Amino acid sequence: MNNNFNNCEKNISLFEIEQLENNFKYKFTNDFIEHYLQFNGGIPLKSWYYINDDIEPLEIAKFKSIKHYNLILDSSTSLIDNCYYYMIEKKVIPQNIIPFAIDWGGNFFCINQDDNSVLFYAVDLFNDELTLEENYKNAQLYLAPSFDIFINNLMSEDEIDAL
Repeated sequence: MNNNFNNCEKNISLFEIEQLENNFKYKFTNDFIEHYLQFNGGIPLKSWYYINDDIEPLEIAKFKSIKHYNLILDSSTSLIDNCYYYMIEKKVIPQNIIPFAIDWGGNFFCINQDDNSVLFYAVDLFNDELTLEENYKNAQLYLAPSFDIFINNLMSEDEIDAL
């Protein structure tokens, strides 16, 4: 992976990732695991994701951490599992996606558990005239077939400006 991160939380072990997998009943891909063993949350130096000329580039504000978030509150949504369970409880996201990063507007970058792809999830697109399932579907934008491809396609602001 060709991106470095700042402001990461304390390093975690494989055991802590396995605990998260057991809680979710989902096995993360090796590229996701390797990334989190190196960078537990944090801010990517290359934080922009370009989709195409018809869609504004997306900027990641921060990756969520797995453990050791420095706030006192255990329910902090800055942790992957706390965010997932809170958003499920509030019916903001469907159960098959796991938020791992957030943009400046509070929208999520997620792992799709069905196919291990990465998608963008816009939390502010809820339409009262649609069903919950229709809203879930409309809020999702496919980004990459894998976490590794997603990370390797992040760009710097200068690279985005040069497009």
